[in-house]
Amino acid sequence: MAAFAPEDLLAAARHFATVALAAGLAAAGPAGAEPVALPAPGTGAWRPLAFRSVSRETTYTAVSIDGIAAVRADSDCSASALWLALDGIDLARTPRLAWRWRVEGSLDVPDERVASGDDFAARVYVLFRLDAARASMAERLRNRLGRVLYRREPPGSALNLVWAAHSGIGAHWDNPYANTAKMLVVATGPGSGWRREEIDLKARYEALFGNAPPPLLGLAVMSDTDNTCQKATAWFADFRFLSGDD
Repeated sequence: MAAFAPEDLLAAARHFATVALAAGLAAAGPAGAEPVALPAPGTGAWRPLAFRSVSRETTYTAVSIDGIAAVRADSDCSASALWLALDGIDLARTPRLAWRWRVEGSLDVPDERVASGDDFAARVYVLFRLDAARASMAERLRNRLGRVLYRREPPGSALNLVWAAHSGIGAHWDNPYANTAKMLVVATGPGSGWRREEIDLKARYEALFGNAPPPLLGLAVMSDTDNTCQKATAWFADFRFLSGDD
């Protein structure tokens, strides 16, 4: 699956305008040193996003598995995402993203670094606002156009946290479709139940992009197999932001 193309990012921005997160985040309290629990994936705050270049969409179903409120993603030669708009999350105070996920089986992808192999049983997409001071003129123009067309700010960069088929944990590369999206392998190979992940987004962004992260804009979960036309099933649950002391 390609990184979100400009038109897909703008489409996502339009979805952001419809998401009412106030109720979901109010229960967690304001962003700060205390953990910030996000709405459970598959609930109303998460919105579907289809890609114009992909004819078949991944199916997302809210489920309870092992007593955990989760969303199940079933991909069959398909790709689409679930989006959650983020507002008020301060990475200086809660820099770590934690979540749980699991996959069923594993994909057969010889080279995940090229466009034809850009398929992952599970991925978590973290979107950031455009850093206008570092952006090119073309990026600033695209961002300005998105604001005018959709009355909402489109993302400027992304960290793509993936469950890979073969690449080792810690491997990273530019997304083959857009160098503003960096790929980072968090899990690899066949799954065997729930995995709990915890990523220091601030540190990872600085290491991969070479500068401090802009403010967060959104979060997405996705299972995609449209390039290799395989099947994958994944579950996502329990997203929260943590301080360095939790």
